[in-house]
Order: sequence, then structure tokens, then C-alpha cells
Amino acid sequence: MKFSLILFQMLAAMPFLFAAETNFYVRNNIRVQRMDSSKAVFSTLEEARDAIRKLKKIAPLPAGGVTVWVESGDYWLPSTFELTEEDSGEKRAPVIYRPLPDADVRLRANYRVNAKLWKPLSAEAGRRAHPKVDRSKLVELDVSNLGLKRVKRFAPGKRFTDQWHIIDLFANDRRQPISQWPNPKEKIGNKGDAGWVTMNGSKNASSFYFGIGGAPADRETSNQLDLDGTRRTERWSNALASGHEIWLKGFWRTSWEPHTMLVAEINSRESWIRLAEQPPGGMGCKYSAVANKEPLWRVGSGKENWFAINLLEEIDQPGEWALDVKEQKIYYYPPAPIGSLEISIADRDSPVIRLKGASGIHLLGFKIDGGMGHGVEIINGRENLIAGCVFTNVGDSSIRLEGGNQNIVQANDISEGGGWGIALHRLGDRGKLIHSETQIRNNHIHHVGRLAFREAIRIERCIGITLSNNLMHDLPKGAVRSDMMNDCLFEYNEVHNIALRESDTGAFYNYGGWSTYGNVWKYNFIHHVNRANGFYSDDGDSGDTYEKNIVQGSINALHFGGGHNNLALNNLFVANKVQSVDDRGIKRGYRAETAYGERLREMNPEAEPWKSYGVRLMRRFGYKSKLWSDVLDPAWKPEYPHGTVMADNVSVASGLFRAPAGRGVEVRNNITLSTVAEAKFDDYAAMDLRTKHAGILAKFPELNEVFPKIGLVIDAHRRKLISRQDSGGLFNRGDDGHAWNEDQMR
Repeated sequence: MKFSLILFQMLAAMPFLFAAETNFYVRNNIRVQRMDSSKAVFSTLEEARDAIRKLKKIAPLPAGGVTVWVESGDYWLPSTFELTEEDSGEKRAPVIYRPLPDADVRLRANYRVNAKLWKPLSAEAGRRAHPKVDRSKLVELDVSNLGLKRVKRFAPGKRFTDQWHIIDLFANDRRQPISQWPNPKEKIGNKGDAGWVTMNGSKNASSFYFGIGGAPADRETSNQLDLDGTRRTERWSNALASGHEIWLKGFWRTSWEPHTMLVAEINSRESWIRLAEQPPGGMGCKYSAVANKEPLWRVGSGKENWFAINLLEEIDQPGEWALDVKEQKIYYYPPAPIGSLEISIADRDSPVIRLKGASGIHLLGFKIDGGMGHGVEIINGRENLIAGCVFTNVGDSSIRLEGGNQNIVQANDISEGGGWGIALHRLGDRGKLIHSETQIRNNHIHHVGRLAFREAIRIERCIGITLSNNLMHDLPKGAVRSDMMNDCLFEYNEVHNIALRESDTGAFYNYGGWSTYGNVWKYNFIHHVNRANGFYSDDGDSGDTYEKNIVQGSINALHFGGGHNNLALNNLFVANKVQSVDDRGIKRGYRAETAYGERLREMNPEAEPWKSYGVRLMRRFGYKSKLWSDVLDPAWKPEYPHGTVMADNVSVASGLFRAPAGRGVEVRNNITLSTVAEAKFDDYAAMDLRTKHAGILAKFPELNEVFPKIGLVIDAHRRKLISRQDSGGLFNRGDDGHAWNEDQMR
């Protein structure tokens, strides 16, 4: 049936179709069905979208809007499903896309691989295979003629940090692990962190020792590469000599943002590896002694972690694979006979769904997976709702918002993503103090950052966001990272088990300097984060208020890193190593003429609306300094942590409240209990921290009422909850971190 005839029939039925409840239907893999006065049935989302566009040109949307109901099935989308301004609904009349009741709808973005294309391992590849693996169990796939875009190179340069440049491989909807040595759960010689080995000292600006030869601070120089007798150094050297790339991912200088580096040379006789270029900042932990200044490199601590990635030579576990860019082949160790597996490849960079300038769109209850781009991306949209969706195996951020306002992200389950769970960029207008009124609530985000070490939620240059009742856990970095935000509220969120791959972070980590005022954290519960800090206002971040939160089992329950007017009031700290304020700004030179002052001057703070904003902040939070004249006055010494307060907190079996004397910091009226038993918690083992202790309740009167409201809640889009036990929130999944420096090198 021609689309014009369908449209004619729809227009003829207009009085009915644009009644209070207007419904369209999408049924998978069919031709457009017969149209009558009660149903408009389409085979794709695009057909339903286009029909709504044409109808909107004739009549306004009815009260209640239009709902596109989608029947159960897997919908393999060959390109991004895009909604623009012409597809918009209104607050009173949204355009809703959702599955039929009890339907299971999956919107998928991967390329499906015909099982017949897999071949046995070639003789040449077989000679490169791991000597302890039965080579007949490996298969290979020629990708040169599949039309894939991300197979021509492993990276565009000789190094990268948190990007991911190639494809991703899935079997029966499970991400298959790219080959790695050591394997993720393997401890070489039963030492160090699982999945990593360490440098044995630096050789020069771009080379390090893996055996004897270096002089690392820890004096440990065992050759971990060749410990298992598989001639690893020789095998890697042969791979290089035959033109195959070797990449190493490592913390060459710091314990955050590892750099993946191309190998240029391996010297097996002298036990060193030369990278194709110098790691940023020079080779060797920045806390070790300087060995050379021009170019800069250090002797190394011996704790600099690294591993090898994407090598055929290191495929030794079922499920592992590698992309050989030289041969244009995928090598794979399938966990079951290859013909029994549904294999798909993520290659597409564009999102599964994009809303561009659209408003009044509701995306409800879909399962969204695959692709190397974002799951749902909203650019300059307003009054949109993403709710009750399940995101898995998305290559980049599962949900990304850039620009726009009054959008809601609610009750979504996000896991196994390659990048951030939710990324928020430039929402609202900080310069004009226009709030975005964005709400991120009741989402469950875990096991993301699988391809690039990233947080559950990323916030950049935003104002007026509310994050509430989110549960975030099992993350490679922190839970929430913010850069340069204002007037954001974080409440009733729960976080556990973070920093499982990096350190020098916090459950809530904030950065941006002297313009980041007005943000409040209240009624949040952070626990079992033994590799990270609880709250961390880093490098001069200022104007942060932490009030009536609970932090258990962290390195530093709350750490103020050199900013002004940061407040910690009436919090409950349990079994942490320390709570601290430092004055790093003095040594590091956080002065008015530096970038710290420049970021504030960008807001034009002596003119409206920031001029009045400073007055309001002073009144609201009781600051003693004048905003913004004091902060930008060199005589005020803005490198000092003026106006920072830790007051009326409760410390239970935790470390000291540490602060530099004479730096404008107040530490007062905090109380300390020596043991957890003294706190009289209802059930500490089950992490129920309600209490009958009069001293705790004097500082935090509503604790018992607030505590059950923290974390996920039942709402219109979330019908079931997960217990702390089921989320793994009753134990740590990483080795203890240390409080001996701010950015640890393990």
C-alpha cells in the first residue's frame, strides 16, 4: 500500500485519530498493515514518526498527545533514529514512544555476523597464538569487506587516554573481553593489583625496564613478563618485527587517566621496552626522584601499573579476541562452538536515538543496546523524558544531554556501557545564571566505563541540575564527576564500590576552581569505597556544601583541596581513615592572576547577574568573605582555603579532622566515637545506619527518617528495587587505598 494512500486514510479518520488518546503502532519486520479507523500500524519507528509529522502539518496535537506503541521484538536499526524540532510534542500533549504493555522491545545498533564467515585460524596466525592454547579452538574473521569503519587502525596516533577507537565484539549479547595480559583477575607472581604488572624503573623519557636494570624506589625488579615460561618477550618481539602493533595501557606518571601507548621497541637482552613517544609528564611516578629534566623523566616508584591489550599472542581465555589492523582480521577464542553463537560487532559511531532540538518527547521502557556511539543523545532539547529504559552494551555514554533544559532522566537501568552512564554538558547558562532545571533521578548505574575508565555520571559546565535517589556502584573511577557547575543539588543518592581501576578520585569528585559556587550535597550515603574518597573538592573547587550525608569505609571521608568557602556540616563519618582540608593552593600558586581567577572573571562577576548572585550566596551560606571582590583580590590571598568549615560532624571509628592552622579554616564542634559499637546502629553489618545514639541524633536529627529514603525508590517507571546485598553493597571489591598522598600509585 502506498504511503500517500495510508496518509489519506489517516486524514479521513482525523476526528478519531486526533481524539484525546491517539495511538499508532509499530510491528517488527512487516509491511504496513491495513489501516482502519482504529489502528495505524507501521513496520518501523521512522514510518510512525513520518506519519506524525504529516498529521501535525494539518492539525495540532490533541490533549494527551500521541503514543507510538511498539510490539515485542528485536529492532535492528541500520542508522540513528532521529527526532528533530518538527517531531516535538508539548507539555500538555507529548509524543510518546513506548512498548506495548508487557512487551519486550530491544532497539539494537550492532552489525550481525554470519557464522559462516568465521574460518579456522590460518597457519601464520597459528604460529603467533599463545603456546598454552589449543590453536584449533581459535577462529578468525576477515573484516576487510564487511563495510566496517573502525577496523583500519587501533588509534589515530601513538597514544590515547579515555577514548576507544575500534570496534567491540559481542556473543549472545555479552561483550567479549579484548585480549589482555595479564588477564583481568590474574596476579603475576601473586603480587600487585589483579590484571596489572608494574614497571621496574625508568630507562629514559620513553622507556622502562620490565626486568633487572632499573632502580625503582620499591627495589622490586623481577621479570614478570617471562615468569610463566611462555617466552613472552620473544613472542612480542617477533610480533613487532613482523609489523604487528603492540599497545600498553599504563599509569606511567599518575594513578589516574591511564595512557594507552604504542610500543616502538623491545630489548629482551636488557629487559626494557621503548614506547613510541614519551608519556605526558614524563616516564615514572611523579613522586619518585627526578632522573632528568630535559626531557623530564623520573626514576620510577616501581608501582606504575600497566598491561598489554589487543594481542593475538595473549588470547588464552574463552571469549577473548583481538583486532589485527595489519591483517584486517579478528582473532577469537569462542566460549562455545561458533555456529551456536549470535555474534555481532559494534561499529557505528552515531547514537541509537538522537533528539536534536526536539521537545516534549517521551522515550519509555525500551531496551537499548549496541553501537559505539551514545544510547540516547539529546541536543538542545527541552521537556523530554527518558524513563524506565534499560541500556546495555552501549559503546559510549548511555544517555547524553548537551544544551537544553527541563529534561528528565528517570528510573533507567544502565550497565555494561563503554563510557559514562549519563553525560551532561552545558545545560543551562552559567554566565547568565539560567538554570537548566534538569532532573536525573532514580537511575541504577553500574559496571560502566568498560572500554574507557569513566564515571557513572559526568557533569560539565552546567547549572541547576538535581540528582536524586540514584544508585551507583562497581565503577572504574568515581560515581559523579563535575567540572565547573553551579547551583546543583545532590540528594538521597547511594554509592558503593568505586575506583576499581583508578585512584585519586571520590564518590563525588568536583573540579573547576573559584566559580563553582552554590552546589549542595545532602542526605547521600557513600559506603564501601575503600579505594577512594567520599567527597572530594579538588584543586581549588569552591563554594561546595556537604550537609547531613553519611560516608562509611572510605580513604578520606571528605577532602577539601585548597578551595574557598567549602562547608562540611552535620555529616556522619563512619570507619574512614581521615577527614581533611589542605592548603595546596599556597604551594601550587592558586593566585588571582592565574587560570583560577580567569575562570571566575569569565563570569563577569562584578556585573549582573553574578554581582547579586554573590550577595545571595553570602546570605544563604553565611560566608564571611565578600563575593567576588575578595576572591579576586591578591591581598586577600586567594591561594589560602578561606572560609572553609568542618563543623558539627560525627566521626565514628574514623581518623582525625585534619586542617592546616592559620589558613582561614574552622574545625569546630565535631564529636568523636571510638568504635562502631558505641554508635548503636540498628544493623551495621547490613549497612542500616539508623541509630538510637543521642549524640549522633543531636547533630543529625532526621537521620532515622531520612535513611530509608536513600537510594532507589518505587515510582511510575520502577516497579522493583534491589537490596544492598544483591547489589554487592555489603563488601569491598578492591584492595584498600591509602591516605598517605592525594594521588596514589599502587
